[in-house]
Amino acid sequence: MRPVVTPEEMRQADEAVISAGTSAAVLMERAGRAVARAVLRRLGGRYGKRVTVVCGKGNNGGDGFVVARVLAREGVRVTCCTTFDHAGAKGAALHHLHLLEAAGVRAVPYEHRHVHADVIVDALFGTGFYGELEGPARAAVADLAHAVEAWWPRPQLVSVDVPSAGAVRADLTVALGAEKLQTFFADATSAVEVADIGIPVEEARVWVLEERDARVGLPQSSPGDHKTSHGTVVCLAGSNRTTGAALLTARGAARMGAGYVTLAATDRVIAAADATIPEILKVTASEGSVLGPDALERASRALERADAVAIGPGLGTGDDQRKLVRRALEELELPVVLDADALNVMADETELFAAREWPLVLTPHAGEMARLLDVDVADVLADRADAALRAAERFGCTVVLKGHRTLVAAPSGGMTVLTDGRLKSPRKNRGPAGAIAIPVGGPELATAGTGDVLTGAIAALLAHHEGPQSGAAVACYVHGVAGAIAARRRGPTGVVAWDVAEALPESVAAIRAPYPD
Repeated sequence: MRPVVTPEEMRQADEAVISAGTSAAVLMERAGRAVARAVLRRLGGRYGKRVTVVCGKGNNGGDGFVVARVLAREGVRVTCCTTFDHAGAKGAALHHLHLLEAAGVRAVPYEHRHVHADVIVDALFGTGFYGELEGPARAAVADLAHAVEAWWPRPQLVSVDVPSAGAVRADLTVALGAEKLQTFFADATSAVEVADIGIPVEEARVWVLEERDARVGLPQSSPGDHKTSHGTVVCLAGSNRTTGAALLTARGAARMGAGYVTLAATDRVIAAADATIPEILKVTASEGSVLGPDALERASRALERADAVAIGPGLGTGDDQRKLVRRALEELELPVVLDADALNVMADETELFAAREWPLVLTPHAGEMARLLDVDVADVLADRADAALRAAERFGCTVVLKGHRTLVAAPSGGMTVLTDGRLKSPRKNRGPAGAIAIPVGGPELATAGTGDVLTGAIAALLAHHEGPQSGAAVACYVHGVAGAIAARRRGPTGVVAWDVAEALPESVAAIRAPYPD
């Protein structure tokens, strides 16, 4: 996994390296050279190529001075322009401004004409920028945005560390040391390259799950396997009014590889499942139109042999359903996944989450998360990482905040990598939370029912005795890749949730390749 960091986390990593003896000027030299190499790859050559480096005040601008000097030495036609009074330059940035001028390259005040180039390097503002743009910097950002959006042929825009002020979409962002949270979650850049400049980042609260991590986190099979060795899942879901969500959850668990899947539901849901999913077991767990607390007795035989339980999709939000979820949390001594209506009915009783000693995974979207935290949806969307981390700490369990760049947060940092390469996470901890960010999953998943499929997939991996955070994270990764596979088959606007469920096995195979069992 790789870290994605806050400005404060990156500042602390910088300071640790400088305290150990590497100067800020040396780090700036490494950063600028890394960006210059990326620019040269973008140019595809040197002769006749024009590059404008737009530098702001501070370390980001200092990186830009190095970029300009290195590119000029490589034979590129470089214009280095600034948006501040050079008398305000200081420290490492001032040092590299002097080196730039000594190399025969003048840093000139920014003018509109300077954006005419093959590549523009945005070295205006880094992660430390706060406040409103003004003066030459504001004009430069406006010009860059217009150039990359309206001109033809358009210049390519390469940003140093982060796209400046979030106002310009970069073709490439060269992240220095580690990618920043504001870049990872925003639609501000088409591509990100992380440049190793000698700043190890060991302390971060958010880490990105990569394909190799998902690969080692997938359950392994062997010739002696049987049905129960692949895990047994029970789904308590659906109502006579809402049948489809329960079927999608059961299908997600089956397609994710659970050896046994039992759907405990109302009679209409069972009838629908008989017609569409013959391979799963069924239990009529209610004589009425919804599931109530007596569903646990009616499904007791299935629950006795279960390895994980999924509760919530299509359940409804009445008093009976609330009593069912409350009783399940208090009595079931096995991993439980709560989604959809199971979350909604517990919004006023979240203290039961933290009281539970067995693994618990919550899978809210932004609206459900807002209800659980008792905040506005806008507050959740403003800082999704913070919302997921706060929820994991408050509720003492794994929280999957669904959406673009799904987050899987858990207390005490959650995931650990064992010596055999497998991913595990503790059952129950109460320390500071850490989150795993999922880099896959596109707009094709923005359709009804895909979350129900994910709930079943998570339950399947928990049933296979994966840790709650690691199992949920790997299931989210597989689910995201499955969405992309379904989109290739159906087109990006034609995907339905069933397509995603059916693509789960192919997704697992793609992640494992070229390392099959």
